[in-house]
Amino acid sequence: MPRVLVILDTHLKPKVFDLADKIMRENNVDYAVQLGDNFDDFYCFDDEYRSHNARMLAFYRERPDTVWLWGNHEVSYILDRPVTGNTYVGEEYARLYRENFKPKFVHLDGKVIFSHAGIFQDFLDANGLGDCKTAREMVRGLNKLKMSAFWRDDSPIWARPQYDEFVRPKVLDGYLQVVGHTPMRDIFREGGVISTDVFSTNWGKKIGAEKMMIMDTKKLDFEIVGIDYWREFGEER
Repeated sequence: MPRVLVILDTHLKPKVFDLADKIMRENNVDYAVQLGDNFDDFYCFDDEYRSHNARMLAFYRERPDTVWLWGNHEVSYILDRPVTGNTYVGEEYARLYRENFKPKFVHLDGKVIFSHAGIFQDFLDANGLGDCKTAREMVRGLNKLKMSAFWRDDSPIWARPQYDEFVRPKVLDGYLQVVGHTPMRDIFREGGVISTDVFSTNWGKKIGAEKMMIMDTKKLDFEIVGIDYWREFGEER
């Protein structure tokens, strides 16, 4: 089982891919999973979408085995369901995200489930997947659902396990979930969920520690990396 770099919500911050690239060069990492929400932030302009998309494409060309996931911000454009931060130009880049990166909703590696926000029993039950016998069967079923099925509060692009009392799927007993979506001050594990969104900002103000995580999907442990790299990018921490 490999070691996986988790690239959390980037929200038009190309420096996240700069950091990811450096971590992958200098650490024993097999591939990366990007958790979605690459677009939209506060105070955004057209050139920010353009330059960020170019940085994503450069990362993809260098690391084509990267797994890309849907976030609620990309899906909002595809479904025409506006959310905070949407801009008129974002629709074009959400379409390009679908075409160029072929994102999916859920990724399984060993006993680790990666999604933008988390998987809960209520959502599985509502979509005919509550009786799945294995995690692989569940993941396959989730990735086959229509995109519109995910536009609800307990879906893998909207759920907030950090705050909401959703029922965990029994089929995931013994598994870990790795999620982004909900801004946190630091990467942390609570129960079977590891929360990683530490790059999101609040109207330009930093919220989190701006680190990343390497997940060992065999040992089910993780290593937090990146805090010592920022000086090379001209930023002090």
